Amino acid sequence: MKDPRRLLQEAAELRIACEILQRSGQWSHGLILRVEKGGIVVLAPGTKLGGGEEVRCWFVLHGNTYTFEASTIRAGVPVPDRSQDGYLLGFLDNFKMGEPRGQASTGPELLVMPPRGAGVSITGDPGRLVELTTDTLTFMLPADHTLVFVKGGAVRLHFHVPGVPQHEVDARIVDMVPGESHLLYSVKIEAIDDAEAHRRILSVFEQHMD
Repeated sequence: MKDPRRLLQEAAELRIACEILQRSGQWSHGLILRVEKGGIVVLAPGTKLGGGEEVRCWFVLHGNTYTFEASTIRAGVPVPDRSQDGYLLGFLDNFKMGEPRGQASTGPELLVMPPRGAGVSITGDPGRLVELTTDTLTFMLPADHTLVFVKGGAVRLHFHVPGVPQHEVDARIVDMVPGESHLLYSVKIEAIDDAEAHRRILSVFEQHMD
């Protein structure tokens, strides 16, 4: 196996997705952003990690699964999207190759991110993905969900596919229709930086929606 630091550096350069298991048993998704002297920086929207909290991380690089243990050194580490969801994980230990991810989700996930704060998954609880095309998205959220997107508001769509580099696009809420127990949102995708990567990601989601 390659040197763990070199593997993590490569994962950071590719913005590889990772899965994080907290001691409470809660799973969350993240992105490996960079390697620093004190450890690695991950972006983990919606995850609340306390100082000194021990976690276990999984990531897939070039078809191989790697896992390691770490401690949360610092929260609120600067990240590209300027959110407060960056964490510095240090004291990396027990680095292994080929270990299964247990109960971690191995399927694709789509997060709808507001301009600030944590996003919401629409490929599992609490949301529901209704339709996804090259330039549109339709999804539902419970009517009593705490996060309500505003018609005309800008959002960021984060596509999480294990083992695939980070993919995000800019979008806008074009309509919101209230139902008896849910809110139906229509979204227009406005800016795609990498059209080829976007098509590849959509093909993965189409396979799971069939």
